[in-house]
Amino acid sequence: MAGKSSWLESGMVILGTAGPTGLTIDKLVAATGLSTGSFYHHFSGMSGYKTALLAHFEELHTTRYIREVAAATDRLDPRSRLELLIDLVLEDDEPASIEVAVRAWALNDPIAAAAKERVDNARLGFLWILLTESGYTEADAHDIAQILYLLVLGAGNMLPAIPPEQLRALCRRVLA
Repeated sequence: MAGKSSWLESGMVILGTAGPTGLTIDKLVAATGLSTGSFYHHFSGMSGYKTALLAHFEELHTTRYIREVAAATDRLDPRSRLELLIDLVLEDDEPASIEVAVRAWALNDPIAAAAKERVDNARLGFLWILLTESGYTEADAHDIAQILYLLVLGAGNMLPAIPPEQLRALCRRVLA
């Protein structure tokens, strides 16, 4: 399994630095130090690899946050779970460039577009749940979820990068 995770982690790095066009078997082999045979042992070609990489992105950047916050339901009230979600997302040291690269990839690839749509819907839906559980009306929860989501996504496109503390303060201001 270490081989498969090495391929996926290396792919995330390449994706974040070179974009989706940088995902080639040669670059992956160079980055992992593994053989082409190992690549084909784990994946059914580049198409299979890219599908697995998108699933890996979804797990790392969406599903694990939802799972961790949902696991805190017994010990945290809804507002605290919302703040936990914001903290988890902003403490992630994965570069925002990966999010930007996946969005760029989704412009030209229907599989990446479907994965991105699934991720966006899951993130917005979970935000909506946390906001409604925190006492917002359904309509306000919908709007505030979009504002928070767009704020965090937009910040990932800023140069220089907005420090997490500043972005956290902006999120709290939206929630005030």
